[in-house]
Amino acid sequence: MNRFISRALAALTLVSLVSGVSIAAPNPMEESDARSIDEGSFIDVNGTQQWITIRGEDLNNPVLLILHGGPGIALSGIAPHFAEWERHYTLVQWDQPRSGATALKNFNQPSGPLTVKRFTDDAITVAEHVRKRLNKPKMVVLGNSWGSLIGLHIAKQRPDLVSAYVGTSQPVGGDSGKVGYDLALAAARARNDAKAVAALEQVGPPPHTRFDQFMVRQQYSNPPGLPASKEEEAAGAAMFKWFMTPPPAGARYVAPLAMPAGFNPETNFISTVQEMFKIYQDFDARQVGVSFEVPVFIFQGQMDINTPVSLAREYLNDIKAPTKAFATIPGAGHNTLAFAPEVLALLNTHVRPVVTGK
Repeated sequence: MNRFISRALAALTLVSLVSGVSIAAPNPMEESDARSIDEGSFIDVNGTQQWITIRGEDLNNPVLLILHGGPGIALSGIAPHFAEWERHYTLVQWDQPRSGATALKNFNQPSGPLTVKRFTDDAITVAEHVRKRLNKPKMVVLGNSWGSLIGLHIAKQRPDLVSAYVGTSQPVGGDSGKVGYDLALAAARARNDAKAVAALEQVGPPPHTRFDQFMVRQQYSNPPGLPASKEEEAAGAAMFKWFMTPPPAGARYVAPLAMPAGFNPETNFISTVQEMFKIYQDFDARQVGVSFEVPVFIFQGQMDINTPVSLAREYLNDIKAPTKAFATIPGAGHNTLAFAPEVLALLNTHVRPVVTGK
C-alpha cells in the first residue's frame, strides 16, 4: 500500500472520530455573505444515503464537481486543501459508495453493485441534485484517476449536465497497464532496485488475474515504491497536512458521524479495491467514446507512469470535442490533486474561460 493511501486511511479514521460531536444541520441561507455557500449533507442517491459537500465564496462562479479516486479515497474531509479553488468555483465533493462518510453511514448494510454503471448512475443523480439545489443547469466535472472513469461516462451520457469535462490522472486503458508496468520495471532497473525488479518480474505484465499481482504493479508505479520527485514530495506534504489536521469545531464539510463499531478503514479500502481492480484494469476509454458534445481537458502529472502521460495525450488527440486541451504538471506523478495550485491554474487558464465565456 503506498504512502498516500496509508495516510488517507489514517485521516479517515481521525475525521470519523472527531466528527462524533453533533453538528447542527447547515443552512447556507444563514451565511453572512449571501453569495457564499458552505454545507454538507446526506442525500438519497438511488436508495442509499450518500454524503456531499457544497462550498464556495460566490454562487455566481461556475460549479465544479470533483469525482475522487481510489475507489475508496474521499477528499471531502480535506476541504481546506482546496480553499483557493472555492474563490473561483462552487466546489462540490461527493463521497462515493464505500468511501468516506458514505462508507461510515452505510457500514454493515448492503453496498449495492460496485460497477462503473452504478457509480455513473449515482454520480448523475448527485449532479442532478446539485443542479436543482444551485439552480445551475451545468457544471464542470473533474474526474481524478478512478473518478475519471466515471467522469467520461457522465460527459458522454449526459452532456446536458456538463459544461466541461476535466480528466486528471486519466486512465486510458488498452495497453496502458502494460506500458505502465514496463515504465515501472525500467525505472526500477535504472535505480538498481533489486527488490522492485524481482517483484515486478515475478508477477509479469498485466492483465493480472490476482489482486496481489495487480498491487505489485501499483506499488512500483507510485511513491514510495517509485521514488517521488522533489516537487511531488513537497506537494504531497502540503496535502497530507490537511489529512492529518483535525477539522475545526463545527466544520460543515465533516459528516456528523461517530466511528461505527467494527469499522476498519484499511479493510474497507482494500476490500473495495480488491472487488473492483479488474474493472479498473479492463477499462478502455475509447470504448466510452472519442466524440463528445462537451469540451474535454486532460491534465496529467508529467512523471505519471501509473496512467502514462503518452497514452493520455494520444487519447485526447483522437477525441473530437467543441474544445479540447492537454497539459502536464511538472514534477507531478499520479497524485495530481496534491498539486492543488497548479491544477487550479490550469482550470482557470483552459476551462473557466470556456464555461464562462470570459
